[in-house]
Amino acid sequence: MALRFSVYAFKKLGQRDFRILGAIERGMSKYMYVPIEEISRLSGLEPEYVETRLRALNSLGLVQRRKGAYVGFILTSRGYDCLALNALVKRGVLESISAAPLGVGKEADVYVGVTPSSKEVAVKFHRAGRTSFRGIRLRRTYVGEREHISWLYMSRLAAKNEYEALKILSPAGVSVPKPVDWNRHVVVSELVRGIELSEAPDLTDPRRVMGEILTEIQKAYEKAGIVHGDLSEYNILLIVEEERPVIFDWPQWVSSSHPSAIHLLKRDVRNILKFFKRKYHLDVDVETETSEIISSMLGEGA
Repeated sequence: MALRFSVYAFKKLGQRDFRILGAIERGMSKYMYVPIEEISRLSGLEPEYVETRLRALNSLGLVQRRKGAYVGFILTSRGYDCLALNALVKRGVLESISAAPLGVGKEADVYVGVTPSSKEVAVKFHRAGRTSFRGIRLRRTYVGEREHISWLYMSRLAAKNEYEALKILSPAGVSVPKPVDWNRHVVVSELVRGIELSEAPDLTDPRRVMGEILTEIQKAYEKAGIVHGDLSEYNILLIVEEERPVIFDWPQWVSSSHPSAIHLLKRDVRNILKFFKRKYHLDVDVETETSEIISSMLGEGA
């Protein structure tokens, strides 16, 4: 979904519009479609005014209307974008944001934002609804045992999880984008400009880069107690001049005490070894080296 439509709508909203959107957001915890009367009650605004503004919000694509036994509304992803942007602007985190994405993934889009102090930051919008619900439930531990969960709330959980991980990893010295703030489904972090490892850039010393990535996995596990859980060449950036890796995309992390932690740790290590063997033709015995690396992390004998 193009963020420019959300930004266009955002600029047309007043604070009472945000109260209405926020009321719908809260009402969605109880209703499939939130009745106008409930939106009025939660926003503290007159029903007639609410109904008028809902027509405008609907035309901007921020809410979706359903007419059946009663007239009700839900937020769209665009409406959720506006709520998150409003919160981050009010907090003094963002002043503006790029129209074109810096990167587009299966479950998130990243844009360049500018703070009030003119510093560029990365603004990541989690979009959990792009992939199948079943697929996300299988791969994302933060979903837990919840039977009923909206795509908007799932995106919020992903953002919350990722921000929490960065807050733990960054002080531990792991090479990740430094966190700035988050709200709803949006994470703001340090802007790291580089090339994705999946693009297989020419490297002066591929084995050294591979070793640095494995060291970061080890630091995350030993110093921060965190396992990435879904690591591959698609969520590692290389700062080209230094050929230094930065690991991103952490919403699926697990604690080192999680029952699946060692299994996921082995998979992360194995993915990196396989990539470098395939792309850079390194002489790597994937299974042997994985076992040795994991044994070293766990303090076991070779």
